[in-house]
Amino acid sequence: MMKRLKRGTDNQAIGLLPLLLFVFMGSLISYIPAFIISVFFCFALYVFFRWWHLGEMFQFILYSVALSQAAFSIFFLFNSNDLLTEYSALIIEILFVIIISLSILRRRAIMKKARSVEMASDKQSYLNASLNEYFFTAKIIQSLYGFHLFIVLFYFLLPESAQKTIYEPFLFRHLFLIIGISVMAYEHIRLTIMRGYLKNEVWLPVLNDNGKVIGRIAHSISSASTRKFYHPVVRIAVVCNGMLYLTKRSRDSLISPNALDYPFKYYVRFKQGIEEAVYEALSCSYAREQVSPRFLIRYKFENELVKHQVSVYVVYINSEEKLTHCKEMSGKLWTAKQIEENLGTGLFSEYFEKEFTYLQNTVLMVENYCCHPNGYEVDI
Repeated sequence: MMKRLKRGTDNQAIGLLPLLLFVFMGSLISYIPAFIISVFFCFALYVFFRWWHLGEMFQFILYSVALSQAAFSIFFLFNSNDLLTEYSALIIEILFVIIISLSILRRRAIMKKARSVEMASDKQSYLNASLNEYFFTAKIIQSLYGFHLFIVLFYFLLPESAQKTIYEPFLFRHLFLIIGISVMAYEHIRLTIMRGYLKNEVWLPVLNDNGKVIGRIAHSISSASTRKFYHPVVRIAVVCNGMLYLTKRSRDSLISPNALDYPFKYYVRFKQGIEEAVYEALSCSYAREQVSPRFLIRYKFENELVKHQVSVYVVYINSEEKLTHCKEMSGKLWTAKQIEENLGTGLFSEYFEKEFTYLQNTVLMVENYCCHPNGYEVDI
């Protein structure tokens, strides 16, 4: 979500600035020049965001403000100078709240329309993220300004003897400014905290059924969305003297916790190649120059919890002494016969049970009958 957001411009509440400028200037000069200045400022912000985003501007609050200004300009057609002089800030606030409320009511239709627009996947993701931010901010603005208008209405319902003109500038204008500035500050703080969190987030590529990358998603979000997203993973078997080295999976594993499996498993990261992911998985135990993993097979693994494109690699070790680094994972070597005797008992992971037949008829057969040919032997 944060890939293309620029510093500061992802804060949808910044779009309130033209309204805040109008209300502030209205307390210093006539409402007409104040309105003209705010309109020009709104246009300047639009141009700035278009330039800053290289032609992509998703400041939706600014659109709502522009619509409010257009609606407010209709009042100039009527002889309502006294009304606008005294209550211009309240009138444009009412118009703005109405427009924001209508957009919230139309949220589902707006989101559906946005998803149907044909554009690049990263731009589509940014558009959806910006709309979600807009509706989140719009609800806050609707609640706070709606409550402000309720207070103003309550004030007008008071007996004239209880209405004090000394309080009206604060009630009609200053409180409007305080709310707007508070919303912008809150959004800035919230998004700053979110950026800090997302810097440490692991991003995974999302694949279509043909295995093509169509987007990305945070690992934490994908993990909470059962079987919704298709991700590439790499799994690396370690073979020594015709035997497989197996370790226990973590008890927190989503698939087959505590079951026996290969020592190296890894989610391919967004914009990371498969082979680079393989070396990254091995880096916890071996330097790049120490190993030469070989590709074996790629297949789709799917159950009720996950949907993975699995790429299986193998690393050949020519002696048990060279398993030192792997043995830090508290595993052991298994013969093909031992594995066969325990298949289907739940001892091995779901992944491994799907892959073992292929391993037995290829890798393990070569190891047993060819005694580690030079083409497969790797010195570690």
